[in-house]
Amino acid sequence: MRKKKAFYLVFAALLTAGSVLAGCSPQKADTNTTDSGNGNTKGTSSSFSYLMHDKFINWLHEDKWYPYVEEATGTTVEFVPGGSNDDEYYASVDQKIISRTFPDSGIVSVSQATVYGAQGAFVDLAPYIDEFGPNIKSYIEANPTYKTLITNDDGQIFGLVAEAPRFADFIFYRADHFEKAGITEVPQTIEELTDAMRKLKAHYGKDDKNYYPMVGREGYIRFQSAFNAAANYDDGVSRGVYGNGKTGTDLYSEGYKKMVEWYKTLYDEGLIDPEWVAGSGTEESWESKMLTGQGSLSYDYLTRPSWFMDNGGPENDPDYNIAILPYLKDLNGNPSVQTTETQYNTLRAMVVNKDSEDKAETIIKFLDYLYSDEGQTLVSWGVEGESYKEEGGQKQYIVDFSEQESTPAGEPRWSFLNDRLTFVKPIDNDAFYSWNTDLVRNAALELFTDESLKTGVQVTYTADQSKKLADLSAKVNEAVTSGVTQFVTGKRAMSEWDAFLGEMEAAGYKDIVALQQEAYDAMYK
Repeated sequence: MRKKKAFYLVFAALLTAGSVLAGCSPQKADTNTTDSGNGNTKGTSSSFSYLMHDKFINWLHEDKWYPYVEEATGTTVEFVPGGSNDDEYYASVDQKIISRTFPDSGIVSVSQATVYGAQGAFVDLAPYIDEFGPNIKSYIEANPTYKTLITNDDGQIFGLVAEAPRFADFIFYRADHFEKAGITEVPQTIEELTDAMRKLKAHYGKDDKNYYPMVGREGYIRFQSAFNAAANYDDGVSRGVYGNGKTGTDLYSEGYKKMVEWYKTLYDEGLIDPEWVAGSGTEESWESKMLTGQGSLSYDYLTRPSWFMDNGGPENDPDYNIAILPYLKDLNGNPSVQTTETQYNTLRAMVVNKDSEDKAETIIKFLDYLYSDEGQTLVSWGVEGESYKEEGGQKQYIVDFSEQESTPAGEPRWSFLNDRLTFVKPIDNDAFYSWNTDLVRNAALELFTDESLKTGVQVTYTADQSKKLADLSAKVNEAVTSGVTQFVTGKRAMSEWDAFLGEMEAAGYKDIVALQQEAYDAMYK
């Protein structure tokens, strides 16, 4: 039996804003009294103001499907810009709440929803969902984890969080490079991938000392799944530092050490970009290397293969060709399983100002439309005959992804990038995969299966646990990254691996694992 219900930001400390007056005077939007297509009646407000990140507002202004939402619901939303980056935005949320200028509704951090909600600043949405949100209510009841995340011990719901799409990064490569280097078989194992990179190095590296087969951006440790070294909660036991629900770090798995040794081989043989390993490479330098032929292989976000084809492809180099590699087999010879993001985005929540409780019915009815079949079709596919067609019971887009997404900023476009958070709503994963180029769409529909993907385990923390976790993670994550890189670059001998594990324990690695277990047990046992 679950011991508690929690609704806390994983890596945020409890806010120390002190007591807040119950409610905040909202920035009022213009109202109207027209009939609503979503249950509003004459005399009932069918508008509300909504605080969001500046870029979220820009996205909605560009999305061609959005005006249809307002038309269908009979509701006008006044967007209130709150800042251009997270630090600026959440500081503005605090200021607006304390100064009693928070709009009717808005996006806040989950910790802000929890703390300020308990102090009376936000509306308990549970009774409004019961009365005015049948589609939201059905979704909550059908998804127990979601119900656990948003509901406190008293049955109150101070904020709603959005569902995230279910996908993993792609391993992609220059197919033309592989062909010219004499690689005729698609690699299926780490060993075969290493052999392919050696052939690439021999072919392209002989004339270019700055050529490295594997290039990338941000963290270079990407192949945990192939080494059975991803953090997990298998059998309900916390193994490794799980982080935000993605791959994480399981230093104590046998495969993790083997993975580090493999990366050291890549580094020693010049098969991986040393700037990437050192952390000195940039996104722009990575793009340049993949575009100009100084790299052949990357492991990154699912839309990136299309981006490289659009930006470096046949118009610049007639031979340029990007292909996507099936996920490698693991150390046991089985298909590796990719850990995805958690199902719900628990970094942000949508709340309703307590002083705007007269708008709660309108807001819930508006959101409820996005949970309906009609609303889901609109936000995921658009309008039949304009952006999609249906044949044999299957929807398919009739607008071109690359053409639409390359539309200049500020101009209306059909866009269905539903990993962007604007309004909380469910995700149609098939539509999310399909809204892309043929290259990515076909790979996603083939590779993103129940057998190949494992959704990240959703774990929530108390405010005290979150504070401890944030403090420990800041120290441990840096120590792990720095320590592993020393082994990879040869600055530290692999014979010191056990000593390194002891240092990570002293830094708090196992304390994080224990905190994860505590939170998991409280939520699921």
